[in-house]
Amino acid sequence: MPIVSIKDMNLNRSDYVILKSVSASAVVNSDNRRTRRSIYEENNEFTLIYDIIKIDGKRYLEYETCEGVIRLGYLGSTNIYNSESNYIPAEEIVRRLALYRLINLAKEYGADALFEPTITTTATSVGKTLMYKTDASAKLIKITND
Repeated sequence: MPIVSIKDMNLNRSDYVILKSVSASAVVNSDNRRTRRSIYEENNEFTLIYDIIKIDGKRYLEYETCEGVIRLGYLGSTNIYNSESNYIPAEEIVRRLALYRLINLAKEYGADALFEPTITTTATSVGKTLMYKTDASAKLIKITND
């Protein structure tokens, strides 16, 4: 989904319509045990499991299995290939899941772009489990066709 900044729009006010403001959220938990890390969505949409292995005194995460379907979205300005590892941190998963949901809302309303999206993530912990919550919001824009 393309993002639009005020500076880059270069449109007259009559060239677009702001359809509405929308928001979406996601919650993902990361259970960090000594030998295994499980990352799961709060409603059990998916669970990712990584084994923690130790090689030469260093710990690595090795992909074990995935249950369910992970739906991830990204904005045009996002670099989604920022690591050579197959491990996707829980914070990135929760942000991209919230964006996926926001983009689907935009499609439902027939929007052409998200106007200056705002994305915030908070993390809390209980024992060895970290809970990440992301809220994403934006105004939906429809370009008028003359």
